Amino acid sequence: MDGELLAKKKGEKYECAECGLVIVVEDPCGCEPCDLICCSVPMKPVAAGASKAKAKAKAKPKPKAKK
Repeated sequence: MDGELLAKKKGEKYECAECGLVIVVEDPCGCEPCDLICCSVPMKPVAAGASKAKAKAKAKPKPKAKK
């Protein structure tokens, strides 16, 4: 890793690019730097508001087919 600590602040979110798992930091430990790993790849920080937009896109009902 490049020396930057992951999970520095409460409320930070990280997402797995492979399966879409999202984690939220509840209690950062502050110990030595480490990667958050899921599906054998490091998880990426989620931009503020990105999860809400993604959830809204999934929640939209599909239009019903006309008969």
